[in-house]
Amino acid sequence: MENAGQAATVRVQFKPVGRTRREWMWKARDEDSNTITISGQRFDSLTDAVRDARTQILADDGDDDGPAAA
Repeated sequence: MENAGQAATVRVQFKPVGRTRREWMWKARDEDSNTITISGQRFDSLTDAVRDARTQILADDGDDDGPAAA
C-alpha cells in the first residue's frame, strides 16, 4: 500500500472467534496499532480469512472515499 510516495506498513491479526472458536476474523492495523479495518464476517477456516484479508487490503488503493475511511 502506498501513502504519499512512501510504503505504509499494515499488520493483520487473525483471531479465532465463536463459541467453539472454530471460525476466524481478521483485523488490519497500521504501524501505530490503530485499527484500519475489520473483516466484518467470520470464516470457516484460517485459509479463507487470510485469502479475504489479502483481497481486501490489496484492493485498498489508498482512496479515502470508501467505507474503510470511516
